[in-house]
This record gives sequence, C-alpha cells and structure tokens, in this order.
Amino acid sequence: MQKLSRLPAFAPIAGARLDRIDEGVIERYVVTRRATVCPATVNRELATLRRMLRLAHEWKEIQRVPRIRLLSGERTRDFVLSRKQELLYLEACPQPLHDIAELMLETGLRIGEWADVTLEPIKGARFGFLRVRKGKSKNARRVLPLTDRASEMLRRRAGSSTLVFANRQGRPCLVTSLNHMHRDTCAPKVQGKRRPIFSADFVMYSLRHTMLTRLGESGVDAFTIMRIAGHSSIVVSQRYLHPTPETVERALERLQLSGADAKMEPKRLPPATVSATLKFAGSVSH
Repeated sequence: MQKLSRLPAFAPIAGARLDRIDEGVIERYVVTRRATVCPATVNRELATLRRMLRLAHEWKEIQRVPRIRLLSGERTRDFVLSRKQELLYLEACPQPLHDIAELMLETGLRIGEWADVTLEPIKGARFGFLRVRKGKSKNARRVLPLTDRASEMLRRRAGSSTLVFANRQGRPCLVTSLNHMHRDTCAPKVQGKRRPIFSADFVMYSLRHTMLTRLGESGVDAFTIMRIAGHSSIVVSQRYLHPTPETVERALERLQLSGADAKMEPKRLPPATVSATLKFAGSVSH
C-alpha cells in the first residue's frame, strides 16, 4: 500500500492518463525519488507501476507498456541467521514478535501472508498444516505442513480469538509495528543511542530467507523449495541451492549404487502363457 501511495503523490503521474505515462514521465519520477530514497525503494515503486500498467494493457486500456528499467546498485538482503544467532535473537524478542519469528523460521511464511491453521492431521497426513490463502501472488496460495516446534507454539496461542496474532485491540498485527519491534530487538537503545547486536542486513525477511537456505543446504530440490516458498518461478528457488563438491559426489554415488542394484537383481519377466492369458482376460472384461 505504501509503494502504491507514492506514485499518485508525483504530479506528472497523478495528472496523466494511463496511455500518457511513458518512458519520459517515468524517468522524471526516478530522478525525483532517487534524490531522497535508496535504489531498493525506487525499484519497489517501479515494480508496482509496471504491474499496474501491464494490467491496464491486459484489460486493453492502453496499447503498449512503457519500458521500465530498474535501478542498479540495489543492496541485496541475503543475511542468514546461524543457529546460535537464532537463539540469541529469540531470547531478546518480545511477544508477539518471538512467536511470529519462530513460525517464519519453521515454515518460510512471508510477513503479512494470511493463513488458516489446522493443528490436527487429516486424510492420513502426519502433521497439521497452514493453508495460505492470501499472499504476494496466486503462487502464494499453498499448504504448508507444521513442524512439531510450530505446532507447539500455535497450540500455546490457541484461545478465544480467531486470530493467532492480534494486537491489543484484537486486530491483526501491523507489519510496521513488527518491523519496529524487530529493529529495537536488533539494535536496542542504550542511553539514547542504538547499540547494534546484529548486522544491519538482518531484516524480518531474513527469517524466511534463513529457512529456505536451510532447506537448500539439507538437500531439498528446487521444485520442492518453490512449492514451500510460494515462488512464481523455479529460477528464484534455485538461488537457495549451493551444491558443494561433497553433495555432487554423494549424488553420483547414489546413481552408481542404483545401477549396481539393477544389475544384481535383473527383472524377471512372467512366462509367455501367463502374459497371454492376462491380455486375453483384459480384452474381454466388461
């Protein structure tokens, strides 16, 4: 919502018809915004504008979509928590940030995604699950099994409210409030000055990034990571795969062993008479 609100605040965009928003208007917007904010912020706003214009083109409101180039120099957020850092962070977290962080580390949920909780397994499943019904895109809608750690935390929070994480007014926790709590946890104020405990690259998204990175390190394939994360492209999921020489060696070893097993136990074909009888029976069965 914040990214969307910035666009109409720029008069040349606010006062223009959709088909008049061209590369020149967009370049003026970029120059104006770049003077006060970082490339990452401008890029998120440009991505929002590009999505809007593509929808307008899809709905046949405009004839063409202007080319929108994202800025270079964007700072990447690839911070990954170690297990030791995770313990220190959770010990310092107030509620509900503590439990939200724990859930993100166990499921890879995006902050702000809406999910329905089912604690008891159904239809022969081993675990309860989350059904994500609202997120970044249609790919965000997915089902995530709950680990024991996540289930235990959610059972503790089960109460009269229909919301697992609610503020004092009984409404959903605001993302901005959680980000402020996270900032104060990572860099608490001491005598009026902030004393960083963790890297400035550690943002709330890092909790999701940490979980997905751990999946990749444990040998989970890109397609499974894509399904768990709700990614729209396998290319995004592949960034979490970092095969080491040992991983490659183990993969080839498994291939070699499967070939050896096949040679040791050749497949035995049934006698021709049995095969013919089965075919005949199949052909006349109704």
